[in-house]
Amino acid sequence: MTSYIKDYIALARTLDKETFVQRNPFPFLIHRTQEQSLAPRDEYGSTLRMRKDPNTREWRVEPTPPAPMDQVEVLKKSKRNSVAEKILVGRTETNDVVVTHMTVSKHHAFFTIDIKGTTIVTDAGSTNGTRLNGQDLRAREPRTLTDGDQLSFGDIAFLFYGPSAFYDLLRSISAMV
Repeated sequence: MTSYIKDYIALARTLDKETFVQRNPFPFLIHRTQEQSLAPRDEYGSTLRMRKDPNTREWRVEPTPPAPMDQVEVLKKSKRNSVAEKILVGRTETNDVVVTHMTVSKHHAFFTIDIKGTTIVTDAGSTNGTRLNGQDLRAREPRTLTDGDQLSFGDIAFLFYGPSAFYDLLRSISAMV
């Protein structure tokens, strides 16, 4: 079943943060339906917000808030994937997160979530690569994700959020809608 930002906004309006996180304990990927550029010069049409990347300590342009009809993927294991402890992303139906686009490999990348709840992404040696905040990832080199990270599999862009930060994002969007 496809979920959209608008569905989660409605839920966040009715629940407090603690209850929302209890009901939605897994991280989220937001599929950007509009082309979202990482180049700051392409962002002049709106107000820019900057954020310091905790890993690289570099400043970067924050993405524009998601639109109500942007799709939401929950990062959790499904019955389709028999690979233990990996949340698979790819073009085929055997993946936990299916992204049906010609630039996405059959088995493109995977996520792992450690005991502390830290989410890690690893490119599985995909043809068209995985990018994190505009930087190409090396195949089979794990990278830790933080809330608001921009992640691309081939040409398909996503935003990453943990449950608590996703709730905060929804509440901030809710105030605008």
